[in-house]
Amino acid sequence: MTEFDSSHVRNWISREQRAGRLRAGALMVCHGHQKPFRLCFGSRSQNVPRDEVSEDTAFWIASMTKPVVTVAAMRLIEDGKMTLHDAVTNYVPGFGSLGVMECDAGLVPLQRPVTVLDLMTHSSGLTYGAFGDEPIHREYRRLCAYDFQSDNATMASRLAQLPLLHQPGEVFEYGMSTDLLGRVIEVVAGETLDIVLRRLVLDPLGMHRTGFLPDPSTTATLPDSAVSDAFAPPVSTGPCWCSAGAGLFSTLADYNRFAAMLLGGGRLEGKQLLRPETVALMSRNNLPENVGYGDYTDTLGIIAPTPENGLGFGLSVAVRTKCVQAIPGAVGEILWPGISGANFWVDPVHELTVVLLTHAPEERAQHRIDLRRAVYAGLEAGQP
Repeated sequence: MTEFDSSHVRNWISREQRAGRLRAGALMVCHGHQKPFRLCFGSRSQNVPRDEVSEDTAFWIASMTKPVVTVAAMRLIEDGKMTLHDAVTNYVPGFGSLGVMECDAGLVPLQRPVTVLDLMTHSSGLTYGAFGDEPIHREYRRLCAYDFQSDNATMASRLAQLPLLHQPGEVFEYGMSTDLLGRVIEVVAGETLDIVLRRLVLDPLGMHRTGFLPDPSTTATLPDSAVSDAFAPPVSTGPCWCSAGAGLFSTLADYNRFAAMLLGGGRLEGKQLLRPETVALMSRNNLPENVGYGDYTDTLGIIAPTPENGLGFGLSVAVRTKCVQAIPGAVGEILWPGISGANFWVDPVHELTVVLLTHAPEERAQHRIDLRRAVYAGLEAGQP
């Protein structure tokens, strides 16, 4: 196995720090059985320069919450508590009953019910209200569908009052699908999402510093930005809503354990959290061959699950289905970053996991490709 040359990653971080584009963060690159490369940099607080970031500093991981919640759902599926093909209306009465909103704001009935699988592949017809200004997006905002002062039951009831943007299973449209999955989990398990996640995922993996309610004294401060204002949970008061799509805070040490479990086919340190076949199902493209793509998809950049990027979409993670010269990686890789600037991927071919936690939302698109290039350059430089 090749050695990992960390100089490319170090140089990239130094360059971004000097330019003011990467204030603080924590990075871990694990490659095979080599000693992991760890780098913590910057200050946890904008106002206390000597309050240095460590592996136990908590960051808002935003959409990196989605794979964690989906693992909890897959554990319930393994236990026979629900299936991928269950209709969401079994758990959220009335969801989808208004049908689909067409371009002229007219409504047409659903051709079939929305399923749990549709939620996991973002082909449910849900969107984010902040991602457009069409009539459907304005309805999301009017009903406060994304609201940290509510709870999952309230959020689900609000979504049930909205029409869908597309017919189920026809279009990849990034949105509140995983948030609704969080409510499904609550109904199935008979517990609130924070308790279910703790029982099914976080405690078994030893992710004791990951949760919806972080300790402000050990949490990196969020920058002032439109992204933080629109999507970030409150840190000081704590949220009422445990957002399954974007609500978790985690640490480098914790999230690396989650990534290692996925690389290990559901196994970590001798304990089997998920069956290998379950991880394999999560890690293969589950989008229909003729799937369409919503208007917001292009703005996802190199993580958009399109043929041009060499990506499909599994269960809450993008899946590399072919190599693309401009985007380093290997077939079989899974990934999903967060709007906060957090990022992770798992590359089984190179026995590689990469986790970056940071609050750099405005730079996230460029950082995703730059970090990837630096990591794979380090692998190439280490070849004998």
